[in-house]
Amino acid sequence: MLPSYTVRESHKAKHVSLKVSVAGSLEVVVPQGYDQTAIPAILQRKQRWINRVTQQVETRHALVGIEPADKLPVQLCLRAIEQTWQIDYCPTQLPGVRAIEQPDLNLMLFGQTADQSACSEMLKQWVIGKAQKHLLPWLRTVSQELELPFETASVRGQKTRWGSCSSRQTISLNCKLLFLPSELVRYVLIHELCHTVHLNHSSAFWALVAHYEPCYQQLDAGLRDARYHVPLWMEA
Repeated sequence: MLPSYTVRESHKAKHVSLKVSVAGSLEVVVPQGYDQTAIPAILQRKQRWINRVTQQVETRHALVGIEPADKLPVQLCLRAIEQTWQIDYCPTQLPGVRAIEQPDLNLMLFGQTADQSACSEMLKQWVIGKAQKHLLPWLRTVSQELELPFETASVRGQKTRWGSCSSRQTISLNCKLLFLPSELVRYVLIHELCHTVHLNHSSAFWALVAHYEPCYQQLDAGLRDARYHVPLWMEA
């Protein structure tokens, strides 16, 4: 029996690809104009892969838990910096939503807290601010340690990449790195700093990564499943 799935046409797609989301849903990405009657046969051939990845998602959920994307969190586990913040929502007559940090890792949201979209957006902005405070100094420290300088750095909320490095040696880090274990974050920093020397994934690049991080292959493999550490409301 084939699993349920959704289809998305993409003008960037050159072939059919399958994606299993962090929630466990299956998406089939096809080129524009693709004959969708051929999809069931493809799913039949990929059945073992689908079962394996779906089982991995279910196992990850059992280990780290999962919250519905439309439910506001009561706790933020920032594994990268070993902080777990408790969140309280305090409705007031003030317009909009404000976030105020309290002692003992307590984050208070004031204002129109019945507006889930506004609360979610405020939490995302708070995470970006926290990432700027912690990830950018961390990057500078690793840069000095490895003697791999860069020009500038910023923090954003990218959908797919954990980080990137431009030809001008500008590094961009994903704020969602805060949700990952610290060893994976350090690997991402090393990875992007190595791109200041080799702006590709050539053998020379991986040799440089291995020089600074001998266990890079295990860490790179762990990074493939790292998105399961990110709460769904951050992806919405």
